Amino acid sequence: MQKTIKIIFKTSGLFFVFSGATYAGLCDDHQVVTNILKQVKITKVEQSLIDCKLDPVDDSVMMMAYAPWISVKDRPEEGQYSLDLIKFKPQNLKIVYHYPVAEPMVSDAISLDSITLDTANYKVTESNRALGLRLNYSGHSQPNPFSMQLLNLYDLKNKKQILDSLIVTRDRAETDMHCNADAEERASTLVIQKNQTKKYMDILVNSKIKRYQTQVIAEECQEVNQRFSQQHFTLKFDGNQYQIPKSFKDEYQY
Repeated sequence: MQKTIKIIFKTSGLFFVFSGATYAGLCDDHQVVTNILKQVKITKVEQSLIDCKLDPVDDSVMMMAYAPWISVKDRPEEGQYSLDLIKFKPQNLKIVYHYPVAEPMVSDAISLDSITLDTANYKVTESNRALGLRLNYSGHSQPNPFSMQLLNLYDLKNKKQILDSLIVTRDRAETDMHCNADAEERASTLVIQKNQTKKYMDILVNSKIKRYQTQVIAEECQEVNQRFSQQHFTLKFDGNQYQIPKSFKDEYQY
């Protein structure tokens, strides 16, 4: 029988109890998040995006991506999201790593809805594993529905962003807001290569694309004229960041 481990700690006059070894939902607790952020002198907790995951290299540590909305003075609807990457010990909520990312995450007509830490093995050098962050955007035009997911990569050891806004999924359409539409879906996967450029591993991007139309057939809205294709290109490090080839840049970088 698997034993259940209870961990109890006290912070800011409150007791927290977590059972098991995964700490699922820890960062859903407002008091816990507030306590962690105060340690890095962040007091703004409202109107923010957040995600937490166990560190895949050290499961005694949790990683947090925290993105508060920074509005323009006197124009709260205008602004951008900043980003902090944090590591902390879930047993006592003590910070062990903090990286305030300099590059903002823009949210304009295409709104940034959520962020998700990507802990896949992005081993960009023999001794360095990058951390991924996926940014989920959506548009609000009914005639032209649109959504996409971006991937950023961060070199935590050197505290720098090494991949900026690669579009890894994108769904878009032109529609009459009933059934008739021209649509496209694209999904990409990344594969670390053995070849190196500027001492960083090359990254192969494989994309699958589906184009189709929707029409009313037998009183049902159905997909017709489906067409499938693929695209491939390689990200190479230029000494500062991974670069998308010029011929793909407009379609794959936001």
